[in-house]
Amino acid sequence: MKTLFITTALAVLSCIGPAGATALPATCGHVQVGSSQPHGNGALAGHGYDLSLAGDADQTFHATDIAASGTGLPPQALRDMEDVASLVMLATLTGHHSQGCSQDYFVSAATPIMEGLRAGHSYDLTWQGGLLTSGQTKLSFRRAHLHLAGAASGSAPATLTLDTQGIGITGTHNTLLASALPQQAAANASVPGESLVPLAAAITGHPPENVRVPLHVASLTAQRGAMQITGNGDANLTGNTDASSATGHIQVQNLDAVIETLRNAGQTRASAALILAKLFGHKAPSGGTSWDVSWEGGVMTVNHIPLPIR
Repeated sequence: MKTLFITTALAVLSCIGPAGATALPATCGHVQVGSSQPHGNGALAGHGYDLSLAGDADQTFHATDIAASGTGLPPQALRDMEDVASLVMLATLTGHHSQGCSQDYFVSAATPIMEGLRAGHSYDLTWQGGLLTSGQTKLSFRRAHLHLAGAASGSAPATLTLDTQGIGITGTHNTLLASALPQQAAANASVPGESLVPLAAAITGHPPENVRVPLHVASLTAQRGAMQITGNGDANLTGNTDASSATGHIQVQNLDAVIETLRNAGQTRASAALILAKLFGHKAPSGGTSWDVSWEGGVMTVNHIPLPIR
């Protein structure tokens, strides 16, 4: 679930778009939209949205409906916002990147949005009936809504909320992912606005070593049936999960159900790690179990003790 959140957070933080038309380069990706109509000032609604990475027909993103809105953005700019956000989501959640998505494209697309955030403007993007395909693996969601807001201050970070419902996966050989993937997740976070452009370029291409984006997570919730994880903390994101780092506090409701799920999925090391973690976890007033956790160099530690999760 942690990897899913990080990749999802990367996609969310990179949702940016232009005030003028900045066409998606053919070397980066290809988009088709069944229909798209403006709705009043600064709003656009589309039906039948399809995106594929350039040169890789197995990496696609389909949304039954897509809608974008933003202060002062004309219809073409809203379409550009949809394309960039969907491209970054596809690249991060499938783990496939394209050398043809140049940083110049993201810089051109992002500048007006960065100006809007510094002026305190806000932007929304909603996908309905989403389906991301990577070969035989299909990750679906019923609805995902992103809200990105700035503050009328040059030093204030951008804040975002992401809510995703009805998540599912088929065709994967990763039994841990199939068994533990949350069915719904929500996050509230903040990030420096100037960090969005280099991060977007990094996660759609090959991330350079010097990309490091500070992220403050005010709240995170992921739920699957009776299993629920909540948390908060701080992270440094790089576009590469193993090169990223994070510290925070996590609380799990129904930990025994999580352990049983991992055991049934054949994840003996992961279930054993959680049994060990349970021994030195703290009982929360709500009845859950909580820990202080960190992620560094691809290693997760709980109360400063490394866990053998892989």
